[in-house]
Amino acid sequence: MDTPTIAAYYRESDPMKRRALLEKSIAEGEDAQENAVRKELWEIRYSESSDAKGAARADGFLGLWMTLEFNRDADKKWFAVKRARREIAQQLEKLHFAEFEKKSELHQELLYRECCHLVKLYMELCERDKNYNNLLFGLVSISSERAKEKLQNDIIHTAVKLPAALQMEEELGLITKAAKEMYEVQFPGEGGIS
Repeated sequence: MDTPTIAAYYRESDPMKRRALLEKSIAEGEDAQENAVRKELWEIRYSESSDAKGAARADGFLGLWMTLEFNRDADKKWFAVKRARREIAQQLEKLHFAEFEKKSELHQELLYRECCHLVKLYMELCERDKNYNNLLFGLVSISSERAKEKLQNDIIHTAVKLPAALQMEEELGLITKAAKEMYEVQFPGEGGIS
């Protein structure tokens, strides 16, 4: 069961605010073992600074998702599968996915929670993005039902079909599992992703 600070940590999308919440939890002496792993994951996920000025941090997990998005039709193009597998494997290595999955159950569980956070963040960004929810160069908005269908289609292709097409189900298993769970949480009773 999460403390209120850790619950807020998993709801927050801003990297620096997440760090402040985590540091607050550590300072309050809350679950030292879990917070040590969370801190390690935070350092990996937000290891690079963003192009923005200041102390902003780039989200490596979101970078992985964008790599998946960019390559989601790789199985339909000649010679693209090998390149896609290489790019995705590089991202996974950079984020230490295999290393975390081989450690303890706690490491696996908290890595999975970060994957869930990633999918939730992606869905929220899509819902807020005016360009994502528009047609004809942003002139015509699509209905909320169509927006849900578009989001579901994107998640299915990116997190379920692509790993299967690239034969990377094992490497991307946590992303696939998180996508299925978070879609059901976001849209309960909408007929989750199979």
